[in-house]
Amino acid sequence: MSNIITLPTEAVEVGNKWEFQKFGVLGAPGIGKSGIMARGDKTLVIQTEAGLNHIKCMKVVCRSWSDWEDIWTALIKAKQGGKLPYDTIGIDTIDNFVDYANDEAVQRGQAKYKSAEINTVGDIPNGAGWAWATDLIKNAFEKLESLGVCVYYIGHLEYKEVKQPNNVSIHKQTVSIGGKTGGFLIAWCDHLLNIESKIQGDKVIRRVRTIPTSTMDAKSKGAVVPNGFELLSPDSLTADSITKSDIENFNRLRSLFK
Repeated sequence: MSNIITLPTEAVEVGNKWEFQKFGVLGAPGIGKSGIMARGDKTLVIQTEAGLNHIKCMKVVCRSWSDWEDIWTALIKAKQGGKLPYDTIGIDTIDNFVDYANDEAVQRGQAKYKSAEINTVGDIPNGAGWAWATDLIKNAFEKLESLGVCVYYIGHLEYKEVKQPNNVSIHKQTVSIGGKTGGFLIAWCDHLLNIESKIQGDKVIRRVRTIPTSTMDAKSKGAVVPNGFELLSPDSLTADSITKSDIENFNRLRSLFK
């Protein structure tokens, strides 16, 4: 006997809780992506490359897919034991995380196709390697989401040549990862924050773009993060001043959600 479905009679409230959000953060090197997102009191950064030594935050080093599996085991044990102290978990950077997934796919290909010479993902027969790597990334994000926390990744920005329907090529700002994995990363997030900067007088002005254009990937579902959201700049280039502005910027972003 099939279950009886009760149809809704009222609209469901918008899911605006911080713990439900998924962020992708793009921008030029040194623009402040990592510093802003790592500053939450309950944020854990899965650090896949060097570069966070100047940031005081909770972080765990990840240098291989095996490391990621060990990190996940520790996280799920903490969750099941009621001792998960985080409301936000980030991967910084996603580029290296994808590299680790590709390496894992190569190892699986070598084990399955022992008679073939497999050194890269593309060497795996029938294009299976790229699908395996993308599935590994998808599965990792699904696991992090299952913890009931906000999930984000920090990505490198790249200008890619994109052909329009009229055969005219344009250069588009997007995540530096290509193929199906790159497509997944763009589609996965609720908010793709594209951070831009410009010099205005003696100040550096940083703004977050959340409306996509033909030359830039960006978004914010429900327009929660306003397009042009201005990030505060430090009063000086001292460590204390930078830390203070990073914390303020994280809190301002966080305050847009419940």
